Amino acid sequence: MITVGLDFGTHQTKICIEKKEGVECSYSFVKYKDDKGVEHYTIPSVISINNRGLLSYGFISNKDRGTTIRYFKQSAFCTSPEITMSQSDAMYFSAWYLAYILFDLEERYGKDFVIQMGAPTDSGHYEEVKQVAVRILVSAYRLVEDVFQNDKAAFLSCNIESLKDKTEIVSYSDEIKDEYGILVFPEAYACLKPLTSRGKIATGMSLMIDIGGGTTDVSFFTIENKLPQVYDFFSINKGLNYLTNALKEEQQHLSDLAKHQKVHSESIFHKILSRLGGGETNHTHNNIEAKPDSNVHSVDELDPERIKQYVGELKKECNLLIQKLQFEFTHQTKIPLYRLNDALQSRPLIYTGGGSTFKRLQVPYFGFKDKKLISHQEWDTKSIVDVQEIIKLGLCPILSTSYGLAISVASDNIERKPFTDIFDKIRSDEYEEERQSYKYQSSGRSFSAYDDWDAIK
Repeated sequence: MITVGLDFGTHQTKICIEKKEGVECSYSFVKYKDDKGVEHYTIPSVISINNRGLLSYGFISNKDRGTTIRYFKQSAFCTSPEITMSQSDAMYFSAWYLAYILFDLEERYGKDFVIQMGAPTDSGHYEEVKQVAVRILVSAYRLVEDVFQNDKAAFLSCNIESLKDKTEIVSYSDEIKDEYGILVFPEAYACLKPLTSRGKIATGMSLMIDIGGGTTDVSFFTIENKLPQVYDFFSINKGLNYLTNALKEEQQHLSDLAKHQKVHSESIFHKILSRLGGGETNHTHNNIEAKPDSNVHSVDELDPERIKQYVGELKKECNLLIQKLQFEFTHQTKIPLYRLNDALQSRPLIYTGGGSTFKRLQVPYFGFKDKKLISHQEWDTKSIVDVQEIIKLGLCPILSTSYGLAISVASDNIERKPFTDIFDKIRSDEYEEERQSYKYQSSGRSFSAYDDWDAIK
């Protein structure tokens, strides 16, 4: 049985494969070749449309490069004032990109696999985002298997006008989700599973921050019996593309596509179609086309002022989370609050994701000061193919989410534990102290009022 961990990213997509034989599992990461034949463990989340209206995906050669569309994943799942692409447009581009990925997966592994996919969300919008992910992925499946009947060449030779006519973004239903066997997990949760099984992270309260290309995902959890217990998770709509001003450039790029038109759900397609046959290409438009991917390769690309704004917003969200914790602590225990705050100083703050590789973005939040960047030490390296190459390339933080998504489970119904449960042990200890205080000596024997329900009442 094969499980595909699909980390559909804003900048790049990562895929991990779990092969299960009995109780033994092995994991491998899918490699993609660029236009020079060099293999990579990631593939750019990019679509280019040439002057004949044909679409190219991922690593795009210079001869195929035309109007480039980026950030469709981010626009499909969360709105941003800095991107003018509508969710409707973004779902089409996302379905086409994932169809390309599905063609490749079926070429490599046949059709006998299930997909577990990540999505950016907070605990209050999980079900809504899960539905968006299922709609996009099922729409991609139908293009591959029903419309093009597994003919990748026909898919790639279909121009954008015809492709849009052939594409139906399906409505969500539980039945269609079950039919395709799709599981969707919050990105903030997805990379917890492989990190806790080896006992490399201390039990108790931990904070994980996953800095991606378009979003930053945060989860607050404890570890019990080597399993993560999630209490809260959230996502902010800012990542590396915000920190590099790339979103502002993309807004100008999309605005130019829709020039002289009122921006609406069809405007991007109309502008692209109006260019077809005109021989127009945009190799250097706004300096976007010159970059073969959307990745950030140097800390010098990060805007210092935007870093301040980003850290400020993340601090605000983390403080709200800690306030919940403090509220429960003061209402459930008799211990002074400073004891909790002191304890948090030594709790792990775990960083993962591409953005976390920049030390400038590894900032302590509230009391969580024991910063830790995910590495191979938190992985079960014996079960991972090519692990030494991955370690050498420093890809563990970037591939962790897809690795976690590949670990097969029966359900994506995540049980978020209530904050009240965090202090169960403290409450039980205080209860025992109070219980002992009721004991008294009577006629040479010890008696506890807690042993007598009538006495307690």
